[in-house]
Amino acid sequence: MDFRYITKTKGVGGRIKQSPTDFQVEEIGVNYQTKINYLSNKNQAEINWQEVFEKKKSDTDYLIVDLEKNNLATTSALNQLARFLQTSKKRFSFAGLKDKRAITSQRISIYQPSQDRLSKFNFKNIKIYNPFWSKKKIDIGDLKANKFTIKIRQITDFSKDDLKILIDQTISQINKNGLINYFGEQRFGGVREITHKVGKLLLLKRYKEAVILYLTEASDLEREDIKLAREDLKKDLNFRKHAANFPTQTGYESAILNYLANKPTDFLGAFKILPKSIQFLFIHAYQSYLFNELINLRIDNGYGLNPIEGDKIIDGEVYLPLFGVHSEFSRGLAGELEKEIIKKENISFKDFYNKEYSVLSSKGDFRKIKTSVNDLKIISIEDDKDNTALVSPLEASLSFILDKGQYATVVLREIIKKEMIG
Repeated sequence: MDFRYITKTKGVGGRIKQSPTDFQVEEIGVNYQTKINYLSNKNQAEINWQEVFEKKKSDTDYLIVDLEKNNLATTSALNQLARFLQTSKKRFSFAGLKDKRAITSQRISIYQPSQDRLSKFNFKNIKIYNPFWSKKKIDIGDLKANKFTIKIRQITDFSKDDLKILIDQTISQINKNGLINYFGEQRFGGVREITHKVGKLLLLKRYKEAVILYLTEASDLEREDIKLAREDLKKDLNFRKHAANFPTQTGYESAILNYLANKPTDFLGAFKILPKSIQFLFIHAYQSYLFNELINLRIDNGYGLNPIEGDKIIDGEVYLPLFGVHSEFSRGLAGELEKEIIKKENISFKDFYNKEYSVLSSKGDFRKIKTSVNDLKIISIEDDKDNTALVSPLEASLSFILDKGQYATVVLREIIKKEMIG
């Protein structure tokens, strides 16, 4: 993905997410804030489940807990929980998805769980704690913001004092000018960056191409066995042969392959094997890509993040379209730029309506072109003792708070200004 910068400082370089402990996320809800308590320091979450269930009232069907996970996507963690508790995944709800390669904490709800199964729950990379009962489940509207504590490693060519001065200068510019409200790399599928590409093919009802791309597009940053499995599948598209030995760590690919092994031409059906929460991501990712590209077009034409003729202004802030079937081109210069993006992509607004499968439809929306970061600060600058093969490496620890829907990588990109390995 192409991104522009809003700050003018030199980048510090370095790497994020060398270890999941380098990227920590705590959830801030409307009336709560979770804390990372266990996985970062190997404490145990001891809970007297008998006492918890004795406090349950007849009209409180939802058990609310804080979920802490290490190097797992939110959906993967909930899948593990559901399997262990021997209950449906539909009984779980959450306020927001959290990063995979990270240690994160978030609040979830479980509908009428089993006391016996909970009392036996013990996973190395998942902890649940702070249980209480509620009449209401946790939902998307409960999420307000996320607090990030992040370590940038492998920083070279700076003294500690010079590095602190440089990061402080970047922080000052961010606080003054705000941030470009890009969708971050996570929106586009991590190391493979294909979610939006698959989304466009689904939008155009090219289901076979979409599923094949999802299964076979490899990345040099993936594990070698996964990369080779994708490449081998691409050569012959023998779904039955590859279903038996495709690496299970890839996630949902094995389930899709097992479906296609029996129904090799039903590619829409294969896509429907994915959880609904995942299916939605593909069209949204393509909308996000178009949004980012519209921002880049404005910057490249010299308009920056400033209002131009035809912009939608709410409370003094510019909002750009997330294109959908109900979208209409803005008037004036803003509309001309929107038309340029749509023409380049060779799509139309009507493509965002799928009569055959409504999950692949979107009405459209608007999103601010700029955002802000709260309480951005340096925690420490230390020697990077885990990367001594480098010459005098340093690590910088930062913390900040972002409203929901904002991406930590947008903040980090302004500081690093180089390709971020993570």
